[in-house]
Amino acid sequence: MSAPTPTRSQSLIARATRLDYVDLVFALVFVWGAGDLLSTLVAVNFVGIGAEQNPLVRSLLAISPLLLIALKMGVVLSVALVLLAYRSLVERVPLWRPWLTAIVGVGAFVVVSNVSVAVLSATA
Repeated sequence: MSAPTPTRSQSLIARATRLDYVDLVFALVFVWGAGDLLSTLVAVNFVGIGAEQNPLVRSLLAISPLLLIALKMGVVLSVALVLLAYRSLVERVPLWRPWLTAIVGVGAFVVVSNVSVAVLSATA
């Protein structure tokens, strides 16, 4: 028996409420880890380190981009492990799913913002 396919009328929020906990944690790791890191490096490549608003990230980039990569991967891995280890506790918190979905959404906005900085500076 196959799973029913979603119709076009289903909203994004309705589909997001069906995401499994592990899916949301993976999305969070992907967006805030790889997405934010790569988009930050692309934006810095086009506009320079001085445009970075986060002083810690700016300092790490000034020393070596590898330090930023190490920090970002360490933080994202730690968050993922904690979220997975405490899954049963998190799932008892009211509105945990919209909260994790919102965090992924904010991360997506940050990635789009970083990419737009690079695109706008490349076209200027």
